[in-house]
Amino acid sequence: MVFRCLIRRAVAMLLAGAGLAAPCFAHQHIRQSISIPMRDAPHTLAADAYLPAASGSWPVVLIQTPYNKNLFAPVFTLELTDDPLLESPDYAFVVLDWRGYFASAGAAYAGSPTHGEDGYDAVEWIADQPWCTGSVGTWGASALGNVQMKTAAEQPPALKGCVPIVYHYGETYDQYYPGGVYYRSRNDFVAGAFGGGTLVRDNPQYNLLWQILESTTGDPALIDLPMLHVTGWYDHETAITIREMQSIQSNGATHAFGKQKLIIGPWTHNAIGALAQGELEYPSAEHYSSSAALAFFDRYVRGIGNGWEGRPAIEYFRMNDDLWVQASAWPPTGTEPRQFFLRADGTLADTAPATTQTFSYDANPADPVLTVYGATINSTLGEQGPGDLSAVEARADVLTFTTPVLTAPLTFEGTPSVRLFFECDAVDTDFAVRLTHVYPDNRSMLLVDGIRRASLRNSFGTREPLSAGTVYEVVVDIPPVSVTIPAGHRLRLLVGPSNYDRFDKNMQDGSDLSDESGATAVTAHVTLRFSQAHPSALTLPVVPAGPDSDGDGHPDSVDAFPMRSDEWEDADGDGLGDNFEQLIIGDDPIDGIGILADVLAGDDYDGDGSSNYQEFLYGTDPVTPSPPLPATSSSSGMVLFLMLGLAGAAWIAWGLPNRRRCALLREG
Repeated sequence: MVFRCLIRRAVAMLLAGAGLAAPCFAHQHIRQSISIPMRDAPHTLAADAYLPAASGSWPVVLIQTPYNKNLFAPVFTLELTDDPLLESPDYAFVVLDWRGYFASAGAAYAGSPTHGEDGYDAVEWIADQPWCTGSVGTWGASALGNVQMKTAAEQPPALKGCVPIVYHYGETYDQYYPGGVYYRSRNDFVAGAFGGGTLVRDNPQYNLLWQILESTTGDPALIDLPMLHVTGWYDHETAITIREMQSIQSNGATHAFGKQKLIIGPWTHNAIGALAQGELEYPSAEHYSSSAALAFFDRYVRGIGNGWEGRPAIEYFRMNDDLWVQASAWPPTGTEPRQFFLRADGTLADTAPATTQTFSYDANPADPVLTVYGATINSTLGEQGPGDLSAVEARADVLTFTTPVLTAPLTFEGTPSVRLFFECDAVDTDFAVRLTHVYPDNRSMLLVDGIRRASLRNSFGTREPLSAGTVYEVVVDIPPVSVTIPAGHRLRLLVGPSNYDRFDKNMQDGSDLSDESGATAVTAHVTLRFSQAHPSALTLPVVPAGPDSDGDGHPDSVDAFPMRSDEWEDADGDGLGDNFEQLIIGDDPIDGIGILADVLAGDDYDGDGSSNYQEFLYGTDPVTPSPPLPATSSSSGMVLFLMLGLAGAAWIAWGLPNRRRCALLREG
């Protein structure tokens, strides 16, 4: 078992480099090496077909990769996945090396067909094979997602649906220079793998080149089929993927218009759907996107009527509530902007200070604030996802601003922003901001971060150098997020001069890039100002809390027992409150095991003549006597009893093995 876990772990590391989530174990497919003819015969592209271990023909999921098709062999042939899609025996899979990469390297030449045209040829050839039903879908993350968009834009007739994950379709300035700052870890990786680095580096401001690229790439009108788009709060292109989906949803061709779905989970770029994300785990989101992808393909590639069209346009995961929320658009409606004003004592307050306050630091490019966690890609310094930033906060050049301990949950979802009033004695500087969730044990876990170049504070197309002694205003936009900070916890804002090497560091001498010829590090003294005239503030799109009947700090909308203030106590950490375990199901509140099947149909804890399950159904408190409820038939009681029993059995079947599995993986 330990050996098998070691194999899983090794394969997980390999697949993470290809934009795949960590694997476990599944149904076996039989591998066949194939050569797919292209329109520029005699050139072919190398691929592997993975057919279910049975005779017949199947719908096919095409995966096009620049990262070596052989990385997928363990997934399909050695049963190294528990991914609901990749383990499915209802589909065959074809994994193809891009033209110019790995086994297809020899097919590249000047003027050769585009990757989109290659995708068209591959789809149509696959559809004609005897082992294919004639229906093809595409799937994949990152570059494997980008190429799906190029393939779909060519409109191959046999292509019925696509699942692009953590991707972009068009080429835009903010992909390469978010906040006007060179996207160091991303751009250097992309340049090394796909080229184009010199062009990007030579155009650090928004200019005619970017205008042309933005107007000639990513045309939503070329997309004419349904898609399921997937991204994560810890991906580096979350806002871009959301923008692409909504553009196609509104402006796509006939079969794309209104037929786009989007899932946003608590995921990093390399671990979509995985349990572990950075230093945290999200069991409620594990495999969610893959299960949705399977349902999507069942509907459009297999042609099964499964109600897919009735799903909401957008499903997003609200972190800490462990809740999937449905919406018709992003950002969701119903939020209210709330300002948290920065103060020199390091607090975030409801009002700006009445008199002028200041808080200063020295920004030294020779000693940048390093990336520790976040939405990185191929960073040599930071880890993807959430993690503790306590070490970052200990630096003298990082200012922290923290709320008091919250007495009620704080939920925000949308795009936060930070408005800063400042002085600087250098000609330029950057403002790198981070939002963190501060736990009672003082861990400061990263939520999301953003950056803005001060000389580009008014326009990404025009640099405006700074002058000492002048007060300036800059707004730092933060990528989208959905999270609840629980009562008893705190929210923190970090402000500093850099987040390197996620983003480039500003040499503060007027240069655009830290490694350009002649760039020289200049230390800058930066002073933030806080007052009624200079109201530096964090703005959050807050979800109104609503009523809280029992005053426990949890609004009725998310309160399991809205009339009991103690149901959130959970001594054994099994996910079932002590009150529920002791009073409702008679279970042991300290054994670490929650068994919902212990609920009996006739139980009536409060002795009011209405059984517990009746009170659950009618929304009354099962531990406080209530007026008589309408009679519920014995058949409905049996149904509920069976449902609770099945729920308990499912919980045991899923929870305990998964706990043991995770323990083995950690030991491995």
